[in-house]
Amino acid sequence: MSVLLLLVFFWWFQGDLLLTLGYGVLGLLATLTVPLVYRFAGFTQADELEWLENREAQEHTDLQERLRATRTRLADLDIDEGVRQADMLSGILNDYHSVVETRFLGKKHSPLAYLAAARSVQKHAVQNLTDVVAVGHSLSTIRKNDALGDSARLANQAELDDSQSERMESLLEENRKLFDALTDTAVEVANIKSFSRYERIDTLSRLVSLAEIANNSGHSV
Repeated sequence: MSVLLLLVFFWWFQGDLLLTLGYGVLGLLATLTVPLVYRFAGFTQADELEWLENREAQEHTDLQERLRATRTRLADLDIDEGVRQADMLSGILNDYHSVVETRFLGKKHSPLAYLAAARSVQKHAVQNLTDVVAVGHSLSTIRKNDALGDSARLANQAELDDSQSERMESLLEENRKLFDALTDTAVEVANIKSFSRYERIDTLSRLVSLAEIANNSGHSV
């Protein structure tokens, strides 16, 4: 559009060709300087930090709301270990959010590997508890039907009960490992004085590996 208008200007006023081309080149250079100045003056980084802050706050709120709803369902199903894990995970989420707000937000160099891995693992742990609720409902249905049917049906019900019980314990045990990794890494992070050392903390590789497993597990994290 700018080139077209420039040609119309040249044709209408019958101006000097070289002078018109000079104005065009000057206008092009002025236009190109806008994104360059925006970036190198720090405006791009400021926008990225603001986006990170807004995303972190929204994710924290969403996870806590989801976790509260899941805890209520776990309590209704009398899954005590699930309720205990929901309470523990709520504390982990609050601690993580506080650390992000006080140590990372607004800083030029943040440990992105830690932030991304920790959040992925947290989401996976919440999803595990959601799965525990689903398993709890299936167990409730199975046990309501335990007294019905012939011996073959009862044997099948018992097999389903065992299978679902193992599935629930597997989910809860996986969460115990996730909590250990989150806690161990958070302790190291809290004790680090220099941002340059975040990528070298001993437990970070373990946390990143768990995050990769979570992202490839088929759960929505």
